[in-house]
Amino acid sequence: MHRRTADTPVAAVAHLGGVPLTPGDHICALYRGRAERDQLMTPFLAEGLSAGHICLLLGTEGDGRTFRDVLASHAPAVGRGGNSLQIRGPNEYLRDGTTFDGDRTLARLSAWSDEMFPSDNGTCARLAADMSWAQPLVQPAFVQDLVRYEMRATRWLRSYPQVGMCMYDLEMFHSDLIVPLVKAHPKVWLNGMIMENPYFLDPDEETGPPASGET
Repeated sequence: MHRRTADTPVAAVAHLGGVPLTPGDHICALYRGRAERDQLMTPFLAEGLSAGHICLLLGTEGDGRTFRDVLASHAPAVGRGGNSLQIRGPNEYLRDGTTFDGDRTLARLSAWSDEMFPSDNGTCARLAADMSWAQPLVQPAFVQDLVRYEMRATRWLRSYPQVGMCMYDLEMFHSDLIVPLVKAHPKVWLNGMIMENPYFLDPDEETGPPASGET
């Protein structure tokens, strides 16, 4: 297993809109509509594939073939991504296809990273997660659970040489989710800009919001 330590040199391994990203970065990308999603996600993953990075897309149901076609059209040099692009659906988040289980998701992602980084071999990884699956579930208890998951995902991303981008469609999600959610990400992408988040709640310093029923 390859885990970052405090002494690991930090250098840019990715870019988003021309802005350099370093290992462990966790970005909340706010966009509008499927076309804007693809315009943001395609170069992010294509750059990684060109650099020999492992790329994981957590997409919507049936996204695999559709996005590989988009990638081949907009980034011919990397074609459809081959084996270096892995695509998984919403069941990575949902137990029995309906219930969000953040602990299960993080356990699966951590196992994936352990498999991808068996040794200190200089490999990097990129994650792009389309969070559209969450729209039907939005209610107060779920928002608390999702924010806690995102905070813990920041810690997971910091543990390996990888960069993660969680993507939320502003045509689907509103302030009841977006406002608390933004605080769980150290960086935010909005309107073509990436910003350091002054409201970020660091998971190594915060316990996060209480679970439903806790006081």
